Amino acid sequence: MGSKQQGTAHRNRLFTEGTGKMPFWQQCLAMATLLLFIAWIYVLAALMLAAPFSPLAAAAALAAWGTLMLPCTPLLWRPALASPVFALWRKYFNYSVVYEEKLDVSQHYLYADFPHGAFPLSQLLGLTIRHKAGWEGENFYGLAADSAFRIPLWRHVYTWLGIVPASVANLKKHIKWGCVACTPGGIAEMYLAGGKSDHIYIRSRKGFVSVAVEEGIPIVPVYHFGNTAILSFGPRFLEPWGRKWRFSLGLLYGVAGLPIPRRVQLMMVVGPPVAVEKVARADPRFQAVVDETHGRYMATLQALFDKYRGVYGATAEGWAERQLVMH
Repeated sequence: MGSKQQGTAHRNRLFTEGTGKMPFWQQCLAMATLLLFIAWIYVLAALMLAAPFSPLAAAAALAAWGTLMLPCTPLLWRPALASPVFALWRKYFNYSVVYEEKLDVSQHYLYADFPHGAFPLSQLLGLTIRHKAGWEGENFYGLAADSAFRIPLWRHVYTWLGIVPASVANLKKHIKWGCVACTPGGIAEMYLAGGKSDHIYIRSRKGFVSVAVEEGIPIVPVYHFGNTAILSFGPRFLEPWGRKWRFSLGLLYGVAGLPIPRRVQLMMVVGPPVAVEKVARADPRFQAVVDETHGRYMATLQALFDKYRGVYGATAEGWAERQLVMH
């Protein structure tokens, strides 16, 4: 990438948390809280296994699962977005946002984010800053697998951040209230994380495009550089069952083989919106328009990756030559 292009990319950087340096105690605190959040499902499983043998474990498991009965509100809670814990996590990853063009906050958009990675942590952190990093005044909602909303703690945290179960009904509902971010690759991409290339599932993922065409909503491509490197997931032979049950079957691992994310820089790049023609599902042209729009989205996402991998690669070894493989 030429220096002029790199300079343009850096001028478009609108939000950065941290400078790369971090006091040791802050790094330890970030790792501990990330471990608690990401490994929470394993903690619950351990409590349930120990419950028959330990009254204390049984009480803790009952108390944890009992929180599912508490109201799952408020949706998009501003104090949660401003939590110092999320600020600490962004600093841990030296989190930054780059955008291609300033978007009109009065326009509702469907943000399609890739890659999911072993855990969509960059997407989650992106939601914590989108209300202030150039999109002030706009409501941002996210979609996540409905299985996440059956897990204590995750259920409430996700709701506070404006995340709702992924469904066509929820997408149509919340796109009328603001912008919606989705991760079309989903759970299937968890098994693709790692390696020398970024692998995403996109070629057969047209549901989000169908809704965008039906509603006439522009689609904004978003790429999260580094999200495939923070954690690993496996074993891969569990993938068919995980996709069938919409649940992540396997183990997350990172630092020291634990579910602690590696301290890798995360950079969220927001591309130019893909124009979408509004066409009713009953219209004979509907599927053709969906296919054409999907093709333009894929081309825009590929161009976005090719343009900014060099910018990201300036501080992340090996990324300047990294390839994006679309399945």
